Amino acid sequence: MITKLNNLTLKSFVGYTNPNDLLFRAKNILFGYNGKGKSSIAIGIKDEFLKDLTKKPENLRIFDRDYISNSLLIENSDGKIKGVEASFGKGGVDIENKIKELQKLIIKEDEIGNLDTGIAKLRKEIRTEIDKIHDRRKGEANIQRKSKEESVKRVIELYKKDFQDAKKIEVDEDKLIKINGDNAIEKQISQNENLKPLNFSKIQTPLIEKVKVIFKEKFGEDISIPEFEVVQWIESGLKLHKEGDNCKFCDSKLDFSDVKLKIAEYKENKRHKATEKLKQLREQLQSLLDSIRIIEKESKTYSTNIGNEVEQRFTAITEKKSTIDSLITSCQSKIDNIEIQENFDFELLEETSKGIEESISTIAKTKNEQLSELRKKQNNLTTLVKGAIGLEILKSATIKDKLKEIKVKEVELKEKRESNKKKQQEIQDLKQQKSLTKDFADFVSQILNDINISLKVTLDTDNRNYIIKGTNENATLTIKDISEGEKNLLALLFFYYELFADSKQQNIKPEIELIIVDDPISSMDDSNKFYILELMKNLLELQNQQIFVMTHTWDDYCNLSYGKDNNQTFATFEIRKNNGVSTLAKLSSKEKPYNYLFKEIYEFSRKSDEDIKTECQIYHYPNVMRRIFEEWYGFKIGRDLNFTSNLQKQIESHFSITSNNQKTKLGLLIKVCNILSHSINGSMNPQEIHQSAKYLMRLIEDKDKLHFDNMKPQ
Repeated sequence: MITKLNNLTLKSFVGYTNPNDLLFRAKNILFGYNGKGKSSIAIGIKDEFLKDLTKKPENLRIFDRDYISNSLLIENSDGKIKGVEASFGKGGVDIENKIKELQKLIIKEDEIGNLDTGIAKLRKEIRTEIDKIHDRRKGEANIQRKSKEESVKRVIELYKKDFQDAKKIEVDEDKLIKINGDNAIEKQISQNENLKPLNFSKIQTPLIEKVKVIFKEKFGEDISIPEFEVVQWIESGLKLHKEGDNCKFCDSKLDFSDVKLKIAEYKENKRHKATEKLKQLREQLQSLLDSIRIIEKESKTYSTNIGNEVEQRFTAITEKKSTIDSLITSCQSKIDNIEIQENFDFELLEETSKGIEESISTIAKTKNEQLSELRKKQNNLTTLVKGAIGLEILKSATIKDKLKEIKVKEVELKEKRESNKKKQQEIQDLKQQKSLTKDFADFVSQILNDINISLKVTLDTDNRNYIIKGTNENATLTIKDISEGEKNLLALLFFYYELFADSKQQNIKPEIELIIVDDPISSMDDSNKFYILELMKNLLELQNQQIFVMTHTWDDYCNLSYGKDNNQTFATFEIRKNNGVSTLAKLSSKEKPYNYLFKEIYEFSRKSDEDIKTECQIYHYPNVMRRIFEEWYGFKIGRDLNFTSNLQKQIESHFSITSNNQKTKLGLLIKVCNILSHSINGSMNPQEIHQSAKYLMRLIEDKDKLHFDNMKPQ
């Protein structure tokens, strides 16, 4: 346990050591106005404690302004929740601050999106340039662009391959780059491919063999058998009739079955069959002749497209017409007089057919060879043109510059995305380090409800944050809705909660040996002060820890020290400051707040103008004077002292103030109490404050002498 400070030098404390009759005890209450040195003495107590090398920072707890700023961080939410995000405890606040710093470093999606869009635009521009080169260099050639589905990188790789393929044919790049595409060979190929095929009607070999026999056989005259044509005519006519019909030509009675039977007999007749085969041969010979005439018509077209070398083949085919004509004549003669022996040159027929077939085959071969050559030329030309296109694309300065720009932007984009990914992972890792407890949220919410503050604390487990909300579920809470006093209260509640090892705040953490609370009620709303005082009283009742509670208000000091006069575990002190040097003094008198404040202003009013130049507490007095003025006036007149525009006339009337000099001094007093009690220190005039203190004391003495005499120091 710390019993005293040893040679404390900090701000207004200069080499200060507690006298032996002014030692600290287990429970200590210190009073001192702001600026007297409370914060310095809190630091001194902490440093004195840690001089013992067996003590560690986790063995003590300090609540002060730094704790509030370091242990509570609240920020407006993103709008998805009707509240503000809150982090409690130095660890939680430090983590949240690190998260905020990382979030600031995360590159906005708009910026990444713009970079991505810029790259896409460059790729589109490159593809447009590639297509322009392609279309210009290919000319009328049928060379397709690369697929739109392919990436620019892939398209350039394909054109590079085209260039490499072309170099296998033409190694000289200067020659290659000059090659442009056209469709002359394509047209020639198309024309050749569109030439009508040369077909001729071959005579069936089985038919020839049968006709050969017919020409060797002898046929007698058989007048009982009608001519072949007559039989065919009767057979065709019979198809128009059915059993029982009269003849449709002469209307005579028709024996349908008999006629049908006779036709069958006629057809089976040897002479009739022979005639039928001869006529089939004649028809096939005529078809052969017709096909030669059709081929003859294609002679000029073939010669024009393939060349004059095929003309002799067409001539050879044409010359076969006369031979075919003679063979048709021979066949017809036999048909006309089948019983007469007639010669038919079957060898000539075979030679003629073979000659025609060979000529057609030669023409087709010539055509196919030329097509093959043309296609080879076309393929080579296509390869060269594609290579020339690829070479120009690879050499294009525009494309090269844009590719370099893309590469730079892609590296930048990758770095930014990886940086964002890394920082987002760091943020997630930090969030996982946050310690959230529902017990604390419930503890704070219950207290806020008990003291009628319309706030509650809940958990946001997804983002690892506490959420402060209004008790009205339909209202959206923002930081502006939380007062400074409520913020301080939240920080103090966390400080108090964190002291205990259990959720019911009954068992202090065993490692805690020292607790320092510096001005816990500072900036607290009036409605919260009572509860805070009760918390401080609870702390002062702890059995095994040394406690220091400091306050700047006499009211709070009196409340905290009430009933502790004879308690040997308690010690009370006042922090005083004279000529800029702070010391501790024992406080034994438990005067009522009004008495204490009255004497303070009385003593200040008795100081000389020279003395107030070194009075460090000068800016505290306007507020004290206002409290004295309000309480005395309220008791004396029986009504509140409301600082309104007509207050001065009201006071002048109640106290019969008629002198202009007195009215001026009263006006200055009202100004100091009403305005300067809420002003920033630098805007106050020490002489005006001092003059007003003198006037207030004189006014009370003049108007209430008995009261004045009993309140002033005896």
